[in-house]
Amino acid sequence: MSILLPGGRSDPPGAGRILTSGGTVSSKPKIVAFVTLVAAGVIASLFGDPRVTPVTHPLWARMLLRALDMNEAVKTGGEASTLFAMLCGRDSRVFSADGYVRMDGLRKSSEGAVPRLSAVGETGEVAFALAIVQGGDYRLRARLAGDPARRVSAEITPARGAPAVGTFSLVPAKEPSWLFAGTAHLDPGTYTASLLLPAGTSLEYVEVAPPCVNAVEPMGGWRPAAITTGEDVAVTALKALDLEDALAPADTPIERSAADFEREDGTLAAAYGLERAALKADRSGLRALLAVELPEAGLYTLTAFGASGGGQRWRADGCRKAVLCPGSATGWRSVMTQHFSAGRHTFSVVLADGAEVERVRIERKKETPLDYTAALRRLGFDAGEGQVSRQTALGAAQFVGRLRGDLQRRSCGDVSEPLPPAQLSSPTVAAAAGAAAPVGPSVTRPADVLSGALLPPQERASPVQPGPSS
Repeated sequence: MSILLPGGRSDPPGAGRILTSGGTVSSKPKIVAFVTLVAAGVIASLFGDPRVTPVTHPLWARMLLRALDMNEAVKTGGEASTLFAMLCGRDSRVFSADGYVRMDGLRKSSEGAVPRLSAVGETGEVAFALAIVQGGDYRLRARLAGDPARRVSAEITPARGAPAVGTFSLVPAKEPSWLFAGTAHLDPGTYTASLLLPAGTSLEYVEVAPPCVNAVEPMGGWRPAAITTGEDVAVTALKALDLEDALAPADTPIERSAADFEREDGTLAAAYGLERAALKADRSGLRALLAVELPEAGLYTLTAFGASGGGQRWRADGCRKAVLCPGSATGWRSVMTQHFSAGRHTFSVVLADGAEVERVRIERKKETPLDYTAALRRLGFDAGEGQVSRQTALGAAQFVGRLRGDLQRRSCGDVSEPLPPAQLSSPTVAAAAGAAAPVGPSVTRPADVLSGALLPPQERASPVQPGPSS
């Protein structure tokens, strides 16, 4: 059989074989190998060898989110800006009606450039993927229109099928308008925000607004065309894992005892003996406030000595929130690491049954890129300096994935509010409160501000309104 060659010529019999001392050998494997090498060269020239191609900020952001087990959110966030927004967490996440991951029983339409979803039957459901890197109280609202007599149900549910952490009910107006649903405490992880729309109701947007959080970003912020360095890896890894307390101290810590706290009723902590004072909650819980004067601006870590008991909830300046999970052991626990300006700052704490605080320390940290690199090295991974290789970035992502389990173990929902004295005196409530105060998901909680709280020196989240508000 002859082979047609370019120009219309056909090969003579025996062509395509090379004569050797042992006979003839087909050259097809060599041709295939040659074509493969050429194709590889073309791909490398177009995209670069993946083993040596520089790791850009968008690529490292994607790797970091996957290491935090946020694959579903990464799939829906293909653009670099979306990935950066997930990690920074300061801006509201706004989903247009057609940005869903799941939809059933709804019809798509539009009003000009604004997409809409409406129920085709009695009820329809739509769900949106939500990635939470920094825990806290998140606010949910939606832009809806419909019959005020038919409420819209909404909930936020962990992606792995756990019970909902927040359930809400919204009363739509006849004209499209933004409606506040409520607030839910969300630990780091992937969630689904879903809405049930009754017949006659239309949805345009869903918004999840963040609380006060520390952005997970390199020094100078994320940049689409920037090449990732070892310092970038170290900074973002420690922030994503909430391990900035591992940074070296910059000076002597400020220490305060429980006697320096003011209780909710205005009294100081009760003394145990002559040398020991402690805040200790009974079954009714306890709330207290500490004011501290910081001599200079910087990154500070707050640690507390005592027992977690049924759990502790802390807030800095009435804004940044941290929860210590229930436990029986007594010792030092890192509460939070936060940038503070020089001057007076307030720290409020809510203690569940059995929780105790004896002393706190507020320690300023060294925070140069090299300090982050050294801290990550002490934890077990050396990211190096300068541009990172693909192999180093993969190793860093695997390291973050291994430590993610510790982050999950430090996430346990919210702490219940202390019981008012009137409720505590009720026989029914008193009997129910005999056990440790429950720790679990929160839907709507009053602020932990007691008095004189100052806002922290960071940008507040600004809700995004794609359409006109009413």
